[in-house]
Formats: sequence, C-alpha cells, structure tokens
Amino acid sequence: MKVYSQGDQAIVVSIEKDVSQKLTEDLIALRSYLIDKAYPFITEIVPTESDLMICYDARDMIKHHNIQSPFLYMKALIDSVQLEIKHNDEAQQPLEVPIVYGDEFGPDLPELLKYLKLKLSDFIQLHTGEQYFVSMMGYSPGFPYLTGMHKKLHVNHTSKQKKFIPAGSVIIEGKKCGIVTTDTYNDWLVIGYTPLQLFFPDREDFTLLKLGDNVKFVAKEKNEIELGDFKYVDHNRK
Repeated sequence: MKVYSQGDQAIVVSIEKDVSQKLTEDLIALRSYLIDKAYPFITEIVPTESDLMICYDARDMIKHHNIQSPFLYMKALIDSVQLEIKHNDEAQQPLEVPIVYGDEFGPDLPELLKYLKLKLSDFIQLHTGEQYFVSMMGYSPGFPYLTGMHKKLHVNHTSKQKKFIPAGSVIIEGKKCGIVTTDTYNDWLVIGYTPLQLFFPDREDFTLLKLGDNVKFVAKEKNEIELGDFKYVDHNRK
C-alpha cells in the first residue's frame, strides 16, 4: 500500500494491486473506520476502485489541534489504523437485475456478437453467469461500474459514434459493465435494458447500489417484465 500527498490538504491511500472485490472491501473498511472515528479535521473521503482520497483541513489541524505537519500526521494515522480495520464478513446476497438483451434494447449487441464470435445464447450465458461487484460509482448519480465480467466478453473498443442512451441501459466498456441511471449521450456499447430504478433524486439516500455491493443479471423476455419508461430511439434512421 502506498500513501502520498495530493496537494496540501489531501492524502491518497493507494493499494497497488489489480482491482478485485477484496481490494474494494479494504478501502470500504478503511473509510468506515475513519467515518466512525469522526475526526473533526477530516472534511471528505472519496473512494475509487484502487484509491482512497482523504481530504483534511490543514489550517484547523495546525491552529486547533497543535499538529505541526498535517500530512505527516495523516500518514501516521493511516499507518496506525490499518491493523484495526475490520471487514463485514456476512455473506451479502446479490441484487438481481432483470435485463432484456438485444433488439431495440441493446442496439450494439449484434455487432458485438460478431466481434466476440459468440452466439446470442452463449453471450447471455456468460453475462448472467457471473456475480459482479460495484467497484466504483460515478459518471452520473447512482451509476455503478460493475467488475467481474467474464474475460470472453472484454472489449477494447466503443461504438463508432456517440448516441442517445436512455436510463436503464446496460452497457459494456472494456472489462466492466454498467447501468445507466440518467438519459445521456455516449459511445458505450449498449447490450440491453433493465427497468430496475437505481437513482432516486427525491430521496436522501438516492442510490440503490453502493460501493462493494454485489449484482447478478437475470435474463428476461420483454413480455415477462414491465418495461417502465424505456425510451426507444431508432439509431439507423437517417
């Protein structure tokens, strides 16, 4: 683990390993520990897939807590708590996400199948056969980056051009997939759609998924589920 300064009022904890659920859990456990301790000079804790940025009020530390070097104090604090952080070892049931693959719900899937040299049934089996974990939140409110996709589905390209992508679209980008929470324009590869709402702008706790949560996709036919507010756009229309 590497600890380094990010400007004069932030410190970054970087775990130099491949992204994995265990790594994400390490960062969550460290963040939870610091939040529980409620250090008055820590102003914000921002997690990513492999890093944790801890922002602090250096002026407050010097003036009110007699800390001469805020960075050295924070570094020593991080080093001291590593042995104390605890994981929640309770088995977490994955959130089941219904998904309709292809057709108007996954406009990029036919070309993707050609690229991957897979039949639709094989693609669905591989995509639904894995359990994913939320390794990062970002792009839009409640948007989960899901790690754990089968290696046979990894891609190294995006769509040829940006297009309208409605909320609920399930996308693939590189080694990850994601679930779009707000209508957007992007060049992601759209493979399907879920009516499951992940973003609730009128709630204080506005995201259904949190960092470290587990997800399992469940394939559905469009006549098996309520499709909600799906917005169909004919991308082939001139």
